Amino acid sequence: MFEEEEKKLEQRKKTIDKVEVPMDKLHFAVRNGFEKAKKERILKRKKIIKRSTWSFVVAAILLISFITSINVSPAFANKVASIPGLDRIVALIQQDKGLVAAIENDFYQPINKSQEKNGITVTLDGVIADKKGMIIFYSVKTEEVDVNSLGLKYLALWSKNYGEGERWEFIKSAPPLTPNQDSHFNSGTMHIEKVTHKKDLSWKIGLQIGEKIENFKIPFTYKTMDVESKDIIVNKEVTVYGQHFKVMDLIVDPIRTVVRIEEDPSNTKKLLACPFDELELVDELGRKWSTLPCNAYKPLEKGNVWEVPLKESFYFYDPKKLTLTFGKIAAMEKDEAHILIDTNAKVFLEQPSKSIFSNLQVVDNRGSFIVQVEKDYDMNMVYFNKFKDANEKEFYLYYGGRIPLVSNYVKGSMINISEVEKKIEFDLPIKSFTNPLRFDLDFYPSWIEEDVLVEIK
Repeated sequence: MFEEEEKKLEQRKKTIDKVEVPMDKLHFAVRNGFEKAKKERILKRKKIIKRSTWSFVVAAILLISFITSINVSPAFANKVASIPGLDRIVALIQQDKGLVAAIENDFYQPINKSQEKNGITVTLDGVIADKKGMIIFYSVKTEEVDVNSLGLKYLALWSKNYGEGERWEFIKSAPPLTPNQDSHFNSGTMHIEKVTHKKDLSWKIGLQIGEKIENFKIPFTYKTMDVESKDIIVNKEVTVYGQHFKVMDLIVDPIRTVVRIEEDPSNTKKLLACPFDELELVDELGRKWSTLPCNAYKPLEKGNVWEVPLKESFYFYDPKKLTLTFGKIAAMEKDEAHILIDTNAKVFLEQPSKSIFSNLQVVDNRGSFIVQVEKDYDMNMVYFNKFKDANEKEFYLYYGGRIPLVSNYVKGSMINISEVEKKIEFDLPIKSFTNPLRFDLDFYPSWIEEDVLVEIK
C-alpha cells in the first residue's frame, strides 16, 4: 500500500514544485507527515452520558486518527510548510475534505504549547473553532517508553470559572494510544460540538502508565472564526419501510454539518441509538459526505427531531446538487423494545421476538443475564444505563468511574465471555422496589432498509 503512496508522492512533485516555499522545508514537512500517517490508527469512539438525549447517547466528542495517503494540493502543501507544527498532525487532516478546506482558508490556529512529565511530552498543536464548536489537535511524544504502552484515560476541556465543560473518558480501561510497537509519537483530535465557556480555557488529557495516571493540563487562548452558519431548507417527507420521516434542513458550519430529521410520532418502530449511521450526501461531482458513527441525537429527549452530524463539512465547497440516501436505519418495533424480568420468579416476562438475552439468574441480591450477538455486530453496543420498576421508579446503573450525581443508582458490570457473548450484572436496589423490572432497549441489532433518495438541492 505504501509503495503506491510513494509513487503518488513522486507524481505530485511537479505540482508541488510550483508552490513558492522553500523546498527543503516543504519536503521535510510532507515527508514527516507521510511517516506519521503510517503510524496512525483509527480509535473507536466510546460513549458518555448526555443530559439532553435519551438515557444513553453518544456525546459529540470524537477521538480519531486517520491512516491516510499523501495526495496534497499546492495550497495545502504551502500551509503545511508555512505553519509551525502543522506537519505533526497532517496525517489527521488529509482525508477530511472539510478540515483541509478550513486550513486552506486560514482557519487553523497553531497553539504549539507543550507539557512534559516523566519523559512524556504532550503538545496542544492547534485548534479550528467556529462560533459553535471546536476541534483540538494534539500529539504525544515519548523518549524512553513506547507510545503503545500508554493508555488514553480521558480528554477534557476545562474552564477556570466553570470547571469541565466537556469530558470524554474510558470508564473501565484505557486503550493504547497506538497499537504500533516501537513507536514514540502519536497524534489525535478532540471534537467538541459546543463550547459553552470560551475564556480561561485549558485542555486536559489523562494517560495511563501501568497503574498510574499521568495528568496533563495546557492552558490556551484562541479566536472564534467570524463566519455565519449556512442553512439549507429542505422540508421533504420520505417513507422508509413504512416509517415516515421529514428531512427538515442542513445546518452547515466550517467544522460541522448537521442534517436535521423529524420522525413521525405515529411510527410503529422505535429509532435506536446510532439510527442514521449510513446516511450519505453525494454532490454532482460524486463527492460524498457521510455521518459520524453513533453521533445522531435528539436535542430534546422527548422530541421527534434528530440531529445527524456528518464526518466532514462542505462549508467551503459549493455543491450545485446534493442527494441524500439513508441506507440502513437502526430501528425495532416499539412494543418489543424492552425486556421485562421478574427477579422473584427469575424469569423473562417479555423480550424481543428475536431475542439475544438468556440465562437470567438472581443470586445474593444480584441479577445477571447473557447477551449473545452475531459476529458482525459489536456486542459492546448492547448497553443499559438504567431500569425501572412496576411503579416507574428509576434506578441508574453505575459501571465505575465517576460517581453518578443521582442517588438512586446500583452497581453494574459487563463481563466479556467470548467475541459474541457477554454477561450483564446488576445489584438489586437496596431501596424498596416492585417487580417486574423493565430495561428499555436503545442499542439492539435491528434495522430497516429501503432504497430512498431525497433531492436536497
